[in-house]
Amino acid sequence: MRWGDASPAPFRLVPADAGVHLGTGRDGRPVRLAAPGPAGVRIGVFGESLFGRLFALRLLAVGARVTAATRVPEQWTGLAGAAGDRLVIGDSAAGWLRHVPAPPTVGAGPQALVCDQRRPPPAATAEGPWRTVLHVTRGAPRSSAFWGSAHAVLALDAQFADAVGRILGDRAARATAALAPGEIALFTPGAGHEVLHPDIAPGETALLTPNLP
Repeated sequence: MRWGDASPAPFRLVPADAGVHLGTGRDGRPVRLAAPGPAGVRIGVFGESLFGRLFALRLLAVGARVTAATRVPEQWTGLAGAAGDRLVIGDSAAGWLRHVPAPPTVGAGPQALVCDQRRPPPAATAEGPWRTVLHVTRGAPRSSAFWGSAHAVLALDAQFADAVGRILGDRAARATAALAPGEIALFTPGAGHEVLHPDIAPGETALLTPNLP
């Protein structure tokens, strides 16, 4: 059959299994978080602000522009030097979006907001195509619309079991409490959870913790 000939059977394209790499599961498979994507994504993370910087770095690597609303702007200096104008750092999410979200390589590309402040961003910030919003905190308010509608929740340590339980229930709390040192849990509401070891390259460590010897 030559190109342009009528196809005898219909076909359709579906999204590939792609996204931001998180780590390696207990079964040895790579574990990814499906972001950025054509639909908006809300991600809640129970942990420290370092994870927000790691996720921002990986979003930059897949073509997103990132805005950081952070309590610790001085800890973003290494990443800011490497990212140039693709990373904007401030103390609030006011003014986001600065560009029209679009697919990778189109216009300004996907847009992402990474927040490590006490209050989560409004849930509506992730409404719309090609936008990813992540909130990293040690404890989320039970009544938060953002956390209550999160597409993914990560727990970076067993110590966050109680916080996870307040958002996702007792079963998720028990799964978090059972994490071994160095493991993290990825919860996808309606699809269970995965346990993985995060993969962090030496080059990423150098960018994310510039003040360490």
